[in-house]
Amino acid sequence: MITFELGLPHAVAHELEDAGRGVDWCPQSSKRILAPDYLHNMKLTLEDAKALAVAFLVRHEMPEDHAGTVADHLVYASLAGHSFAGLSRLLPIAENLRRRGPGGTIRTLHETDKSALIDGANVNGYVTSLLGMDKAIELAKKSGVGIVGVNNSWFSGMLRYYVERAARADMIAMHAANSAARVAPYGGIDRVLGTNPIAFAFPAEGQPLVVDFSTAAIAWGDVLFHQQTGRPLPEGRAVDADGRPTVDPVAAIAGAFLPWGGARGSSLAIIVQALGILAGSDPVIGEAGKWGYFFMALDPRLLMPTPDFKNQMQTLRASIESSRPMPDGDSVRTPGAGSQASVEAGRARGWIEVADEVYEAVKLGTGA
Repeated sequence: MITFELGLPHAVAHELEDAGRGVDWCPQSSKRILAPDYLHNMKLTLEDAKALAVAFLVRHEMPEDHAGTVADHLVYASLAGHSFAGLSRLLPIAENLRRRGPGGTIRTLHETDKSALIDGANVNGYVTSLLGMDKAIELAKKSGVGIVGVNNSWFSGMLRYYVERAARADMIAMHAANSAARVAPYGGIDRVLGTNPIAFAFPAEGQPLVVDFSTAAIAWGDVLFHQQTGRPLPEGRAVDADGRPTVDPVAAIAGAFLPWGGARGSSLAIIVQALGILAGSDPVIGEAGKWGYFFMALDPRLLMPTPDFKNQMQTLRASIESSRPMPDGDSVRTPGAGSQASVEAGRARGWIEVADEVYEAVKLGTGA
C-alpha cells in the first residue's frame, strides 16, 4: 500500500473513521492509507473480479449471498468508469464490518398495498437498497405506485444502479439517499446537510434514460481522492472551519462542502434530506447507519400505455442528442449516456482495470 504523511487532525481522522469512508486512519503513525493507485492498474476478468470481491467479503464475515450482491454492484461501478466506487470500496466496507458486524435480520416494519418501511438491521446499503428498490417495483406492478423507505443501513453505492433496475422493469423510478452532514446550506458555513444524491430513471426504447447526481458541489469521494493524492480542490467547492473559501481538501474535510448550484442545489439537498427523514433517518446525520433511503416506482400505465411512453422518451432522447452543440463542443448527450457506454464496452471486452495496490490489499484480505 502507498502511504502519505498528511498529519490530519485527530478530530478529522476520527470523523472519517466514523463515516466509514474509503481510507483507513492510523492514529499512532498519523498515516493515511491510499486505496487506489491510479498510475498502475491490472486487468481482471469480470468473473475473477466478482470472485475476488466475494472471497474478500466472506473472509470479513459478510454472508455469501450479501457478498455476491455487493460484488455485482462494485464490478458494475468499475464498468461504468467510476473506479472510486468499484473494488477499492472493499477496504472501507471491511472496516465497517469490523466495527459494526454484518448486521442482523432485515425486516419490514410497516406495509400497505403501495408502501413499505424496512429496517435494514445494520446490513450494508448495497443489500438493503436492492431490496428497497425491488420492493417498490413489486408494489408498483400491483397497484401502480410503490414507495419504500429503508433505514438503519450504511453505504449504498451508485444510485443509478437501483433506478436503472426499475426502468428495465418498465417503471419510472426515483431514489434519494441522505447521508452524514458535510454540506453547508446556501449562505451558511456549518455542516447540516449530506452530499445527498438523487437519481431518476425512465424506461425508453433501447436503453433507459437515467439521471443521477449529487446535490453537493463536490462528492465526498472526490475530496478524499484530492486529499490522498495531494491535489488542490477546484475553486468554489468548499470552505474551511472558519467559512473561508479553500482548495485544501484537508481544510474542506474539517470545514464544509458547498451545495451544488447555490440556492437551487441547496434546496434540492433539503428535499433529499426530507425524503431521508421520511424513510427513518435522523434530521441531521452525525454518523453512518443513521441514513435514510427513499425509493419510488411508478407504472407509466397510470397515465398512458407503456409502449407509447417509451417511444416518446426515445423521441426526446433523439431530439436532445441531435441538437446542435456549442461552437466549441463535440456533441450533445443525454445524462448517463457516458456511463452506459462504458458499461457496454466493458462487458464486451470482459474485464475491468483495478489498481495494483487495491488488488494486493484485497488479495491479502482474502487470506490468499
